[in-house]
Amino acid sequence: MTGASAMSMFAALLDRSVARIGELAADGRRFDRQAVAEIADVWDNNTFPLFRTAFSRPLWLRERRARAALVWMADLGPSRQAWMIEQAAVAGHRLEPLLPPLVDRVVHYRDYQGQVRPGIAPLTATAVESVAKDYDLARAQVRTVRVERAGQELCGYVALAAPRRYATPGDHGDAVVQLFLSDVQDVRFDSGDGAGATLAADTAGVEVRVGTQGHLRAASATVWFDDPSWHLSNAGQAADTYTPPRRAARRKPRQIKRPLPRGGAGEAAMVLHQAMLEIRTVRYAKAVGRVPLRELCDAFAGAGDGVLTAAGQRGAARDHAFRRLAEDWITGSPSLAHRIAAWFADDHWTRAVVPANSPQPTVVDLPAQAQLTLATYTAAHTQYGAARDASAVVNLAVPDGDDTWGLRAMEFPRPAYLSLRTAALTASHAVSHTADVSLSLGNDAFTVTRREPDPHRH
Repeated sequence: MTGASAMSMFAALLDRSVARIGELAADGRRFDRQAVAEIADVWDNNTFPLFRTAFSRPLWLRERRARAALVWMADLGPSRQAWMIEQAAVAGHRLEPLLPPLVDRVVHYRDYQGQVRPGIAPLTATAVESVAKDYDLARAQVRTVRVERAGQELCGYVALAAPRRYATPGDHGDAVVQLFLSDVQDVRFDSGDGAGATLAADTAGVEVRVGTQGHLRAASATVWFDDPSWHLSNAGQAADTYTPPRRAARRKPRQIKRPLPRGGAGEAAMVLHQAMLEIRTVRYAKAVGRVPLRELCDAFAGAGDGVLTAAGQRGAARDHAFRRLAEDWITGSPSLAHRIAAWFADDHWTRAVVPANSPQPTVVDLPAQAQLTLATYTAAHTQYGAARDASAVVNLAVPDGDDTWGLRAMEFPRPAYLSLRTAALTASHAVSHTADVSLSLGNDAFTVTRREPDPHRH
């Protein structure tokens, strides 16, 4: 559909977002937490512009504002623009002609003082040599390891606290080398074996070795440095020679703030916005399983088309159409209804459509079988002068009882031990669980145990 209006494409992106989140959450064993959070995050800053634009008149002005809104949405970066083009195409629209061509952006940038700061860069063989030149990985300590489902693949994250090899004016503590792994193929990690690391990258892929036996192998990876002194490193000084001045940065398109429509349209916009914020909380792994993703996706299916249809009405009929839309969304998502109603006054009409009793999640024991979808381990460390305990978060795909797989999150504060193997994330295993103490999957696929509380600790 090449002749569609920009406004219809704007609304179609909302409908595709809801549908795509539903697809990603349909089977807990193939859940993609980060993708769901990223999609919902799009609508933090674009829900209200959608409603404002839909109200614009005459139609030529609405079309111009819709084009501007799409350009602003796409300006977050190449990955956002590629996602928009892809999802518009699934909906039958060709979005490329409405967006400016992609501009190659330099990897690194300058802060407000003009000092060069690190950006995220591919971990190539050359990059591995550069990292080893600036940081003593042989004396590195694992800060965090996370491996999780990303749909059909696995992705990973490794943070290594490493001493610098270059001189700094003062003690800034260790730098943290952060590695983001795509298409993880093999994992072996034990929390008691986290001292020392080596990196390798070639055409066959990337390998991160930690401790004496731990490793993560992936098809590719990127690297970033949490290091306030990075501009003094060998890599930083090299980047300083080609990173453009801050004042030369490309100006972003300006988003014009317009008042939110009053009445039913404003109320519907707030309901939809709150739902997207609720979905976005899955970016915190410990919140996975608490957000009723399927319920929300069912309730908000076709929301973009609904907004366009309601906006096409006139006068009181339009306000009534938006109010009915908001009512349908609220009654279709009872788990969210009470939080939505809290946004409005006690005598507001939304209170009348909220269920009398808030639905309470059913607390059940873990089933006999489960599949790991996420494991993250963070070692005890000091950050910004404050001591932080070790922690672990686990996400599991569990049978729902209706031939589907849902999600469950568990936390293990101050874990004594965590062991992870690839098999835990690729198939279901027998579960051994002691509440608040330990969890094991299979014979040795995954184990986490919690340290007994210190009675002298306050």
